[in-house]
Amino acid sequence: MDRSFLSQPEVIAASRSFVCVRLATYEDKEEGAFLKGFHVTRSGELENTVFTILSPDGKRQLARASRGANQTFGDVARMTSTMKRIAAEYTAKKTGGSPELPRIANVRLAVNIAACDNQPLVLVFSPDAKARRELETRLTALAWDERFLGQFVYATASTAKELSNLEGVKIEAGVLVIQADQFGLKGKVLAQTSAKTREELIQSLTAGSKRFQREDRTFNGHVREGQRKGVFWETILPVTDPMELRARERGRSLGPKPE
Repeated sequence: MDRSFLSQPEVIAASRSFVCVRLATYEDKEEGAFLKGFHVTRSGELENTVFTILSPDGKRQLARASRGANQTFGDVARMTSTMKRIAAEYTAKKTGGSPELPRIANVRLAVNIAACDNQPLVLVFSPDAKARRELETRLTALAWDERFLGQFVYATASTAKELSNLEGVKIEAGVLVIQADQFGLKGKVLAQTSAKTREELIQSLTAGSKRFQREDRTFNGHVREGQRKGVFWETILPVTDPMELRARERGRSLGPKPE
């Protein structure tokens, strides 16, 4: 779905007129209940994907809800034309500043999403709330800059405990660029800076991006390797997708046996 729809240049261009929200299935109770309310699955339970377009207040559906953009629109041309028509019906409000930093809810989930998206993770870290907000503000301006737009996954952390799955952290506060491991459970630092100036932050983002190594993988090969090593992502909420449950059970049966 992503390769044939969401990654197409026409869709990307049209999406600039929208607030695009990536929801994390099975990772938040309220979010899970919200997604289940669209009733797009045969099982009637929350399954692993939902797609729709909502009005700015989030109360009205402007496109049919389904498991994916391909089911809602059928082809890229129809999706693009529909998005343009919807966008023309609304006037964007001028806020006078950059949008918010598009951060993931927590470091654990951000590392996993960075691995899934094959992108580096940029992490704002500071135990001091005021300092953390200042770092976020500085980073936000660059996150929406054309040089860095769409190149990173973002998250914030306030305690050293949240960084326990990251290798190579040497700063007590600042911004880190992270390479997630193959299965999105751990990460290593590619670049880090106290980010006292905009120039230092730009240098660190640029260095981290250059050092990042994209992983060449296929879905089936990735799944087989995870099963072989006995690696599974444990969700916050119970998985209720019947097909995914069967796949998980099958995968566990193929994994390494305890000695």
